[in-house]
Order: sequence, then C-alpha cells, then structure tokens
Amino acid sequence: MGDIRDRVDEDPDVRPFRTDVDKYYTISAEGRRGPAQRLRLWLWNADFRVVACYRFDRAARRYQAEHRLAGLPPRVFAAIWRRRVMNVHHADIDHRAEIGPGLFLMHHTGVFIGPVTIGDNCVLHHNVTIGQRVASGDHGVPRLGDDVWIGPGATITGDVTIGDGATISAGSVVSRDVPARALVAGNPGRVIASDYDNASMLNYRVRRPARAPEAAAPDLEPEPEPEPEQPDSGHADAAQVDRALSEYARLRDPHGDRHLEAVKAAIFLEDVFHVVLREEQIDPALLGTAEGMRAVLAQAGGTA
Repeated sequence: MGDIRDRVDEDPDVRPFRTDVDKYYTISAEGRRGPAQRLRLWLWNADFRVVACYRFDRAARRYQAEHRLAGLPPRVFAAIWRRRVMNVHHADIDHRAEIGPGLFLMHHTGVFIGPVTIGDNCVLHHNVTIGQRVASGDHGVPRLGDDVWIGPGATITGDVTIGDGATISAGSVVSRDVPARALVAGNPGRVIASDYDNASMLNYRVRRPARAPEAAAPDLEPEPEPEPEQPDSGHADAAQVDRALSEYARLRDPHGDRHLEAVKAAIFLEDVFHVVLREEQIDPALLGTAEGMRAVLAQAGGTA
C-alpha cells in the first residue's frame, strides 16, 4: 500500500473526520489529493461514505443537543442517510460507538458495530461484527485499543478488551481479552503470536502534536511518588495457587507441543506470583522450561 504516513498538524480528537479523510487519501489514493482523487473518494467510494455517515450522525446529535430546533434538520437528514447506508450498503455503525480518529473500512459490506469503544487508527474489513454478546448473560461490549487490524468475517463480542496493536485474523471469533500486539486466529480465537507488528497492514499512523509539560504550581511541594510494591518473597496464598493451576490446565493442550505450553504457563505464573528469580532462588537458566515450571509451582506451594 505504500509508505506509512501520518497527520500531525492538529489534534485529531478535535476533528476526527479530518483524520479519516486523510487516511483514505493516503491509502486509497497513495496520498494524492487532486480533483480526480477527491471526486473518486467523495462520490464513488462507498467504504468512505459509511464512515462519513457515522461521523455526521454523531455531529448532528451533538448539534441538536445544543440547538434544539436548528439541529432538527441535520438529525432528520442523518437518520435518512443512515437508513440508506443500512439498506444499500448493508453496514451500520451505532451512533453510541466511541471511535477514535483514523477509522478505515477496507470493505464495508456486512460491517455491524454496536455501542463499543474503538481507539485510533482502526482498520476493518467486510462482514465484521463488534458488539454485545447475548449468551451467558454477558451484556457488556468490547473495548478496542489503538492500531487494531480486523480481518474479514471476524466477530468480537462481549465485555472484552483488545489491546493496542492487536491483529484479529479473518474468521476469528473473539470472546475473551486479547493482549497488546497479539495475533489472534481461529474459532474460538486464540493468540498464535505475540509482539506481532501490524504496521505495514495499517499503513497509517495517528499522532498528536507534542504537548508542553504543565508548569508546577508555585509554593506547592510535589506529592511523593508511591513506593513500588515489593514482590512477595514467601509462598502464594491458596487462591493464587488455585487460579494459577486452573490457568495452567487451560493453557495445556494435549494435542500440542507440551514444552511450549509449559513455557506459557511458567510465564503466566511469574506474573501471578510476582516471582523474582534471584529472591526465590530459582535457577534463571530454567526460565521458560518445564523444569522452571515445576520450580515455580513448588515455591508457590503447588505441584507440577
């Protein structure tokens, strides 16, 4: 798609639609903004029109909240436009959705977004659903971070958090939290790679102008920073052990690589128990091995 570009001349939170437009020019027209590119984008790009409809609907509602009568015509126009987008393009973005600047629909058909929260620089493909989960009484909605890429046919539902820079592969069904910069695939969605770089897939970066540091108030002493919590040097309590063993059982895959699963479980336990290797007298060479897993469990009071 070309080089990564960004818009830094103004705060994108003030006018997010300007960043959306800039992103479409950057990706769809390779950064060109001549008359032909403008005509093609504003009149013929249906993906762009879906995004424009969502932004206009939000702006019309804000305007009517301040100007009750004068804001009525924009609200009526927004409602008619949104209905046309649903009927013609088979796409709908709820006006309650909080979506940051840099929204880009690669293919709009079948995109349905509920009252969710999405960060900056999100890329969506066709047949993507992001919204409330009906089963199990989960009425929460997803929260997506910045720089998230979502492939065709993906579904994200429920009270879940998708970390910054996450990549959701085509056809994935995500119903649990996803770490930042993780690559997710499958049904149900599972993390298949960590620290995955999706910058070349996003092909854009939303950056804000640098802010001047706030001056300290005169005659006021700065509040002391809280002392960092020290890691526990003793055994973990029974509840921590139960949670860790449960997570270890979930991570283990009898049909997969047992050594790899032991590594993942050991890393999880290191976070749960705040294990400091030198204080717990566990050989650092054993970190990420089955032996290391057993050593961590032994210090926590469990068994491997």
